[in-house]
Amino acid sequence: MQSLKDKFAEVCLRLGQGRHLQSTGSDPIYYLVFPASEILAVKRQTRAWIATLANQGWSAVTLSMADAVNSILREHPLRRQWLFGEKMLLEQTEKKNTPIDFAEINKTLAKALTEGSRLAELLKAKIDEAASTPGGLLLLTDLEALHPYLRINSIEAQLQGMIRCPIIVLYPGKREGKTSLRFLEFYPADPNYRSEHIG
Repeated sequence: MQSLKDKFAEVCLRLGQGRHLQSTGSDPIYYLVFPASEILAVKRQTRAWIATLANQGWSAVTLSMADAVNSILREHPLRRQWLFGEKMLLEQTEKKNTPIDFAEINKTLAKALTEGSRLAELLKAKIDEAASTPGGLLLLTDLEALHPYLRINSIEAQLQGMIRCPIIVLYPGKREGKTSLRFLEFYPADPNYRSEHIG
């Protein structure tokens, strides 16, 4: 099994080589796949990786999915209603002494993240920022914040044809075969990625 250091070294090597036309596409998107148990280790390494990329001539623009999700949900026009509804729900469950049904709450938040194109717009703005910088690339972090709302491949699909710089995705999960990934290691394997997987 490759170490995080080895996986990152391979990502750097592939960045230097560029992507070639393949059945999955040719957009320069590289997934550094690591077990969910190593999420904290990856967070500790991220600054050092950005410095290594800079030493190799790359200028990394970072987008944290945790920050993006938080920003979208905080700015959503229905936020006040959500908070009011949450208060009512908590009062009802307390009176009835029943557990909270988080499935309905998660469906509402997932809809807020997927309807419209706010998340894709944030990504596109970061891609444009990175593309306008010499040696620019986009580094996507904190993908675990997308759980349980959505997975990154649905966002990747929306960006098809708009990729103007390399993108490195720090992906907590498991690789299965050449194109399938299991987000956080417990979602079903999904082959609908148009990227290169390392790890």
